[in-house]
Amino acid sequence: MPMIPLRRVVPLVLGPLLASAAAVPASAAAPAAVPGAVVSSAPLPGRQAPGSTATTITYWTENSLGQARQSLATIYVPTGTAPASGWPILANAHVTAGLGDDCAYTDDYGTAAADVNVVTPWIQAGFAFVATEYIGIGTEGSHAYLDATAEANAVIDSVRAARAVAPTLSSSYVVNGISQGGHATLATAALAKERAPELRLAAAMADAPATKVDGYIPLAGPYIPPLPAPDYTTYVSYILAGLETARPDFDLDAYLTPAGRAVVDDAHRLCYFDMNTRTQGVSIGQMLAKPLNTGDFPAVLRDVTRLPVSGYDVPVLVNQGRFDVVAFPFLTDLQVTEMLLNGTKVTYRQYATGHNVWAQALPNNIAFARKYL
Repeated sequence: MPMIPLRRVVPLVLGPLLASAAAVPASAAAPAAVPGAVVSSAPLPGRQAPGSTATTITYWTENSLGQARQSLATIYVPTGTAPASGWPILANAHVTAGLGDDCAYTDDYGTAAADVNVVTPWIQAGFAFVATEYIGIGTEGSHAYLDATAEANAVIDSVRAARAVAPTLSSSYVVNGISQGGHATLATAALAKERAPELRLAAAMADAPATKVDGYIPLAGPYIPPLPAPDYTTYVSYILAGLETARPDFDLDAYLTPAGRAVVDDAHRLCYFDMNTRTQGVSIGQMLAKPLNTGDFPAVLRDVTRLPVSGYDVPVLVNQGRFDVVAFPFLTDLQVTEMLLNGTKVTYRQYATGHNVWAQALPNNIAFARKYL
């Protein structure tokens, strides 16, 4: 679940669509919707991290129902001469920003703080940096928050699309993300080989991943009292809104009060800080008309958000803060233990910090990526 993100800015500097696209019959246009196909691209002058050039792209991917959807991504390619095999890629899965079009997170990657803390270290380490926005953030529809398969598809297909735009990129990549991005990282590690056998995922580094969401969200009901931080209502509203997007046939309204319906509607459009303001004074219990452990809710949530505990064929590094009150350490412990018992090659590092573990983990992540590349 989310860490406190960087400042949100309305982004979406989109490249021009092909002028003839609207005139192309649907039958002729259909092949362009293959995963990783680029819809548009445009340079981002003045937004480069030091030592790189920046490009924004729109590309095709798929949601977890196998339906074609579009996503945005930002590509940073190191300047200079690429290695003979091309620049290896760091596929970035970003933290919670919100579900609406104004919540694009990668716009922050042109800011000085993000250049120093996120992009620049990877550029200096010799990686291209490819950052997806996930489906529905700046593209049609809402974002299916914590939909594991949709997140993984967006990450993997962003690498495909980036290589189509930047021919100096390698077919080898690693993936890294924190919180929601940590959830997406583990989902990517489990699905990468099957989805894109032409690429080589060398390693995955998940920081404070949101795990076992289906194990505790169904415990909520009208009996939940107000909690000390409004963030928890924001997190739950995003999960419910994401579930509604991921499974539109599921009757979420059966679980919501009128106040809950209004909060979830706002969750579809409001970014993280605005959603925190919106949920001030609104408890999780006030949102719910009946317990979430009834009916189909637990099974649907599990189907959408559950991370595999087997089937990983790449080395995985998991970083966790022991004082994390967002991505709970005991749930990460359980996820890692089950992965180890199922034969996954997992390195587990724990830190005396809270949710913002990425700053301490970054040097280890870069070293881990280099080791397996």
